[in-house]
Amino acid sequence: MPGSRWSRSPGVILGVLTTVNALNYLDRYVAAATLPLILADLAISDAQGGLLQSLFIVAYSLACVPAGWLGDVGSRLRLAAIGVFVWSLATVASGLAPTYGWLLLARAVIGVGEASYAVVTPSLLSDCYPAERRARMLGVFYAAIPIGAALGYIVGGVIGEAHGWRTAFFIAGAPGAVLAFLLLRLTEPPRGARDATSVGATPLGLGPSLRALASRRSYLVNTAAQVIYTFAMGGLATWMPTYFVRERGIPLASAATTFGLLLVAAGFAGTLLGGRIASAVARRWPGADFTVSGWSLSVSILFTLFAVLAPQPAVFWPAMFVTLLLLFINVGPLNAAMANVLPAELRARGFAVTTMLMHLLGDAASPWLIGAESDRIGLRIPVLVTGSLLAAAGVVLLWGRATLEVDLVATRASASTPREG
Repeated sequence: MPGSRWSRSPGVILGVLTTVNALNYLDRYVAAATLPLILADLAISDAQGGLLQSLFIVAYSLACVPAGWLGDVGSRLRLAAIGVFVWSLATVASGLAPTYGWLLLARAVIGVGEASYAVVTPSLLSDCYPAERRARMLGVFYAAIPIGAALGYIVGGVIGEAHGWRTAFFIAGAPGAVLAFLLLRLTEPPRGARDATSVGATPLGLGPSLRALASRRSYLVNTAAQVIYTFAMGGLATWMPTYFVRERGIPLASAATTFGLLLVAAGFAGTLLGGRIASAVARRWPGADFTVSGWSLSVSILFTLFAVLAPQPAVFWPAMFVTLLLLFINVGPLNAAMANVLPAELRARGFAVTTMLMHLLGDAASPWLIGAESDRIGLRIPVLVTGSLLAAAGVVLLWGRATLEVDLVATRASASTPREG
């Protein structure tokens, strides 16, 4: 029954949400893995191929804010379950799309469904664990990103090459209904249950909510860095399998599978390490979440250059692994930094606004821009320039790490102030 002990267990909730998050990214990146096949089958340009991912991100971004507001006033688990069912149905519909226009529409619907899930889950997990454990637990949750993305590349590459890109979409979309039902069996934790204390309700109006978010400078720095990071990551994730096929002459199944395996190994290790390293460093330096993330992103440019430019597999595959490892180190710390400076009643909205901005200003544009430039000058230069932007995100975080320290002090001071009444 919904109220049973297992359904409210933080470990069970974390496990289910993490599993669904893996499916989220499998459905998202199966299109990137099958992109060479879609381009050939539908006879479309690189710019049109990039638009498949860009339109998905636009729909995802625009759905984030209403989903965040609904998550702050209603059942977050119910909203997440609806989102999972919608995006899974639309993934299957992608495989049935008779034309490019219908495929574009299906990708947009997937974006709406995924937004309904993604913006409420950090808030749910923040109510399952106290502040000092959030970086580690969010690291576990976001470790599903490389696992799901890798599965998307592997399913898309192997199944797509053997049976066609449409079959790959059918396989990717099928598990969603079961997982949506499982979400409905969980018991939602009370908002703010694991915070030190409540500091008063934040008004639900748009203006007051945005002012409350903007008053936390580390939130603005965090969001700006994630916009730059997401622009680069979204573009690279869409085009790297195609890049290896065209520029390195590697067969699609081999390119997608190798990239997927590197992604899951580096991403899983990086995400878990990031949360643990940030938690350990934070015992001495309160701004550790920004410091650890900033340095990992800044250093990544050295390996990105070798991953893109080196012609030898013995060089570019290991360099790609290290690049991915460094990129995923920041995921848990940056989400924990945001959760720890926002009051419980503002978290879903805060994550919603950041998610909308980082996608609308980030990877909504980059897949199409890379495709358009590829039609003009080839893939190498657009991919190299995009990868170099990751270091810029790191510089922003290192520049703004003092803002995180200030906001954390203010949050602890507010939590220790007794409420009147």
